[in-house]
Amino acid sequence: MSEQEKILLDEESLKALEALIETAVKMKESGLLDALRVIAEKSSEIFAYVANEVPLHRFAALGDAATTAIGRLKPEEVISLKFTMEQASECLFKSLASTKVENIQPVSTFGLLRVLGDKDVQVGLGFLIAIAKNLGACIRQKIEKK
Repeated sequence: MSEQEKILLDEESLKALEALIETAVKMKESGLLDALRVIAEKSSEIFAYVANEVPLHRFAALGDAATTAIGRLKPEEVISLKFTMEQASECLFKSLASTKVENIQPVSTFGLLRVLGDKDVQVGLGFLIAIAKNLGACIRQKIEKK
């Protein structure tokens, strides 16, 4: 290496280089560096896969629609939505985890009347009816604006 090609590092540059090396070591230990290497090496294959994967495009379209709708909410509505979604999602996921699809039986008209006496069914239906009422009011407002 000639004198012109040598890199001269001042104290600040040495500290930055040391921080960079420490970061690289942590990334290596966590496996992130290897993951980034694979992404870099296979980037064209990954982009081709993503570009041709129809379900990903559909998911992105749905995500865009949800983002657009959430962007139209007032800040206090977003806060309320967050808490309701947390609580309802927790209950929904617990319910789904406790339900075995293969054990579900059809419910007759009389069977429906019988289960309407169950407090849990009443609360669940109350939740769904509250959503239906609010959904209907929102849709009606949109129809009336036309």
